Amino acid sequence: MTDKPKVDLDDLAAELRQSVSREIRWEAEDVEADALKLTLRRRSLSDAVAELLHRGDTVSFVTPPLTVTGLLTHCRGDLAIMDCGEATISANLAGPVVVRRERSSRSGGSSSSGGSGSFRARLSEFELTGEAVGIITPSTADIVLGHINVVGTDHLVMTGPGNIDWYIPLPTIALVVQAR
Repeated sequence: MTDKPKVDLDDLAAELRQSVSREIRWEAEDVEADALKLTLRRRSLSDAVAELLHRGDTVSFVTPPLTVTGLLTHCRGDLAIMDCGEATISANLAGPVVVRRERSSRSGGSSSSGGSGSFRARLSEFELTGEAVGIITPSTADIVLGHINVVGTDHLVMTGPGNIDWYIPLPTIALVVQAR
């Protein structure tokens, strides 16, 4: 007769439980990662920028010929507003601008209460106040300075130094600089 090795059933049961638990944890981690990726795929640039605002992260708006860095103060629709110290910058999130997170905040950010609901509405505010602003568009080599006369359906008309009128398509506008 041959002796069969004795199997400790308690040890075997414990090993099986650990193995199954490990597999379930790995599967749950995979499902969570997939759910997060799906959530990220569904959000817009405005959603991502609003998250940066709420966290209080330092960000940059990047568009040739300029990069400005500061803290977000407002985000709604296709509009994000930044305080960069010497100026307030309004960014057209539907335009030729890239948003870059520079530093994560260790303390809370702010909410976006009040303020304009869109970039076009922000331009209309500047039209109504008549204050001087700078328009940054990659189509020009320089910042276009002047007063917004009218915001049309797809463009704005701006009068700059020397009474030169500029007709600027709205989708080409990256940033509006409001000096303090």
